[in-house]
Amino acid sequence: MTAPPTFDATSVGETMLRLAAPPGVTLDYARSLSPHVGGAESNVLGALAALGRATAWHSRLPDNPLGRHVVRELRGAGVDTSGVTFDRAGGRLGLYFFEPPNGPKPGSVVYDRSGSSFSASDPGSLEWDSLLDTRVLHLTGITPALGPGCRRLTLEAIARAKEAGVRTSFDVNYRRLLWTPGEARSVLAPLLTQVDLLICGLSDAREVLGLEGTPAEVLERLADSRDGQDVVLTCGQSGALAWAGGELLSTPAHQVDVVDQVGAGDAFAAGLIDGWLDGSLAEGLRRGAMLAAVKLGRWGDMVVLTRAELDSLLADEPERRVKR
Repeated sequence: MTAPPTFDATSVGETMLRLAAPPGVTLDYARSLSPHVGGAESNVLGALAALGRATAWHSRLPDNPLGRHVVRELRGAGVDTSGVTFDRAGGRLGLYFFEPPNGPKPGSVVYDRSGSSFSASDPGSLEWDSLLDTRVLHLTGITPALGPGCRRLTLEAIARAKEAGVRTSFDVNYRRLLWTPGEARSVLAPLLTQVDLLICGLSDAREVLGLEGTPAEVLERLADSRDGQDVVLTCGQSGALAWAGGELLSTPAHQVDVVDQVGAGDAFAAGLIDGWLDGSLAEGLRRGAMLAAVKLGRWGDMVVLTRAELDSLLADEPERRVKR
C-alpha cells in the first residue's frame, strides 16, 4: 500500500521582506518603515497551516540574518521549511517597499529584488522528492517572471507533478513591474492547460491573456481553453466566479474596511485550495472570500485564522463583543 503524502500543500517561490510606510505617509517622506515577511506562495501556505493543513515551502535564501529571519517567521506560522537552501555565496534577500493607499491615491510598491538569492534558482536547486510529497503543489506566475532559471523551474515543476500524479494549482498573479503582458502571455498561456486548478484575476485575464467581455464571458473563455478543467476568476469587490465540473459557481465579496490590501489574493487562494482539498470548489470559494475579507482588515502580508475561527465566521455566528 502506498503511503499517503506527507503534506497537504507545498510550494516553491520567493519570499521577501516588506518595508511599509505608515498609513497616510508617502515613501518620499517616511521616517520609519515597518518590516513584514511576505511572498505569494508562502502567504498561501501560512494561511493553510493556520487552518491545520500540513504545508512545506521550498526556496533559496541568503545565509545571513535576513534569510534566517524569513525562516523563523514561516516556521512560527507552522510552515515546514526543511526544503529551504541557503546561499552562502554572498546572495541577498529581495526587498519591497510599500506605500499604503491614501485617499484617492492608490497604494504603490517599489521593488528591490534584482539579484536575490532565489532569482538564481533553477531546476537543480530543488529537492524534488520532498516538493512532490504532497496532495497539491501550488505555483504562481510570479516565479517564472524572475529569470530564465526560475522559468525552467516552473515548467519542470508542473511536468514532474503531472508525472507523479500530484495535483497542481496555479495563480496567474501577474506583476507588471516584473515583465510585460506579452512576455507573460508567451510563458504562461501554454501552462494554463496543464494545471488542475487555475486561479486568475479578471484584470490579468484581460491584460495578459487578452480576454474581453463580462466576467462570465471571460470565465467561459478560460474554461473553454482548458477543456472545462477547474478555473476560478477573481473579480475584486465583485467576488469570484468558478467553473467546476461543468457547473458555474459564484461567491460575493465581503464588504470590509480595508486596513491592508496586500496578500488578500493569497488569502483567497488559501481558502480556495482548502475547500478543493476537501473535494468542494464551492466550499473553497466561500472559505476564500472569508479569508480575503479577514486579511483586508489586518496589517501584514499573511492572514492567520484558525479552523474554529473560520468555521465560526462562515456560520455567521461570531460574538460581536470582546471575548474575555
